[in-house]
Parts: sequence; C-alpha cells; structure tokens
Amino acid sequence: MSVECVFDSSAVSSAPAVEVRTVFRSAEVPAAGLADARYVIDPVTLQVVYLAAKMHKPLLVEGPPGCGKTELAYAVAAAADTRVERLQCYEGITEEKAIGKFDESLQALFLETQKEDLGQDWDGIRNRLHSLDFFAEGPLLRALRHKVKPCVLLIDEIDKVDHAFEALLLEILSAWQLTVPKLGTINAETVPFVVLSSNEERRLGDPLRRRCLYLRFEYPPVEREVEILTARSSHREGPLLGQMAGLAHALRGWNMEKPPSIAEILDLAQALQILGVKEIMPEQRDVLLPLLAKTEGDRGRLLLREGFDGLIVDSKMYRDKLYTMSIVRAAAV
Repeated sequence: MSVECVFDSSAVSSAPAVEVRTVFRSAEVPAAGLADARYVIDPVTLQVVYLAAKMHKPLLVEGPPGCGKTELAYAVAAAADTRVERLQCYEGITEEKAIGKFDESLQALFLETQKEDLGQDWDGIRNRLHSLDFFAEGPLLRALRHKVKPCVLLIDEIDKVDHAFEALLLEILSAWQLTVPKLGTINAETVPFVVLSSNEERRLGDPLRRRCLYLRFEYPPVEREVEILTARSSHREGPLLGQMAGLAHALRGWNMEKPPSIAEILDLAQALQILGVKEIMPEQRDVLLPLLAKTEGDRGRLLLREGFDGLIVDSKMYRDKLYTMSIVRAAAV
C-alpha cells in the first residue's frame, strides 16, 4: 500500500532544518495499512501509533520477548510504504555502531590524490575530509537523512545498553539532530517514526521515558492469537487455529524458561500444514518438540508424558470454548 507523506504545518520541531512530514495523513490510513501488512492491532494501540506519528513522538514498547514489539515497526513501515533503519542494541554497543565513523581508508586515498594541493588549499581539503562524503553512516544518522519521506527508526532491545548510551539517544529523540565530533551538528531532513523496544532486562531511565509515548505489550489472549494465525498463516481450519492458540496460551502459563513467541507459533502452524495435521495429538510430541522447547529445561519438562498430555487437553479446552462462544455470538445475531 502506497501512502503519500504530507506536510504538517501545525507540527513543532526544535530543529529548524527539519521539513516536518508525517507518515500517515489520517487515522484511517494506518488502520488500512496495518491490515494490509497483516498486523493485528487493537483500536487503542492503533490510535497511539497515529498520535505518535502526528506528534513526532517516539514509541517506547515494553513487554516479554516475542510479543510483537519489533514487528510493529516493520508493519508501520509497510503501511507507510517506507523503509526501516534498524539499530540492534547489545551490551557494549558503541557510538560508531549507532551513528557511524569516518572512513579512514577513503580519507587516505583522497589525500593521496590531492597531495599536490596540500600546501595551497589545506583548509579546504581538511574541511572536505571532515564532511559526510567521507563518513560511513550508522542507522541513527541514516534515519535523519531520509529526504523524500520519513523512515521508521527501530531501536531494538534498548534495555541491553547502559545509561551512557541511553543518554546519547536523548539529542536525536528531542531535537531531531546529532552532534558528531569534527562533523558538526546534523539536523534531520525528515523526522523518522521511532520505535524503541524493550524486553525489560533493566529499567530504562526517566529522561528517555519522558520523551516517548508508552505502550505495554503482553502475549495475546487466545482469541487475538487466532486472529493473528488467521491473518499470518495459510490455515483456514477454525478448530486447528483455536487449538494452536490454546496450546500457545497453555505453554505460556506453564512457567517455561522461554515461552513460545508469536513467531514460533506461526512456525508451528507452518509445520502442521506441511505434516498435514488437522488436530494436535499427544503422540506428535517428539516431532513438535523442536518447535516448542528451545532450552534443555523446557525440553525435559515437555518430555514428561503427563506434562505434554495435559497441555494438549488444555489446548482442546480453549478450542472448544472458542467454538462455543462463536456459536453463541452467531445465535445472537
């Protein structure tokens, strides 16, 4: 779906060089775009996404791993017909990784070609060496330099960085600019739509939180997971979709070391389709184990026949409950 970026004369930015544009021109556009991207979203979250776009506020999304935080950024980019600039955070990440660095080999090659003019125009050559022509841009800087339309800037798993790196982000998230030694201050050409995801390995600082709109994601309830499976998988058998969603809910309530993510349940759906399975049964435990248990502890627990059998019973209970609810709703209509 192609979405035109529009000029918003009411928006305010502290960086005068920014041409203020928004990725969505009306509240209806993200709804249709996210549906086309097959991202299932509730009405309240949809409105918050729209507000973040119009107000040029970053979205801070916290929740357990695998509940759809990162996918939200990609779905917004698909809905807005733009690209994602992704900064994957990790312990020990540096400014160079996030912002970029001067390409010393390219600078040396340029000096070699200009050696005859070094004495005559050294100031000009030095200024050229310390320009963007010789700077290998990282995702933060690339996000500010999109010209035609804003991109989506995904700062993924920000809870893995320290407070010093977190402070580095405050300039870009408030003034929409970056200050780089020898390069100077780079103002945004368009304001990116920013999504910061956190798995809550540590608490983020209040200065960062104040600059963001906040969303809390949890694993979806059974009915919502059926919607996701319907939208993202090729399965159309209602009972099996209900059982897969029920199994996911049962596993996540089973105190697993690594509960299954939404993406892993989608993998399960694909595997069941390949195998031609119409109903999950206890005897399928061993072949499904690599899809459901990703640690030795979880594998050991699922290898207990009583444990897996109980999960299958629970999955069928959730499936049957969904079926009963659908019958009641149909009768009410």
